[in-house]
Amino acid sequence: MVQMTCPVCKNRCLLTVEQNGSDILVQGNKCARGELHAREELEGKSKIVTYHASTCFEQVPSVEVKTTSIVPTELVFRLIRLIKKEKITRPMARGEVLLHHPLGLETDVVIDSDALEHLS
Repeated sequence: MVQMTCPVCKNRCLLTVEQNGSDILVQGNKCARGELHAREELEGKSKIVTYHASTCFEQVPSVEVKTTSIVPTELVFRLIRLIKKEKITRPMARGEVLLHHPLGLETDVVIDSDALEHLS
């Protein structure tokens, strides 16, 4: 049995995943995307990437970001290097796109925090 916090949506469900041979049982998900995420994590083929991006604001020197969908495992570190190069210079809302289709992927990197919304 494996437990993980699902990063796919704002619910942050605590997933319990059990594997018995080829059968995978996922519990605790409030949406279908959570079950898909757990299965893909268990198979190790792809991941939702969560990281932090630097800002120019003293009050909030970095902010959490995540991909909107899965990223193949072999591209995770290349994507993190791209995120590290970014510097946020304006207030941004949760869900706002920081990087659109990085590395040609069908995913975006979005802000995953409310910390920047009210800065100026």
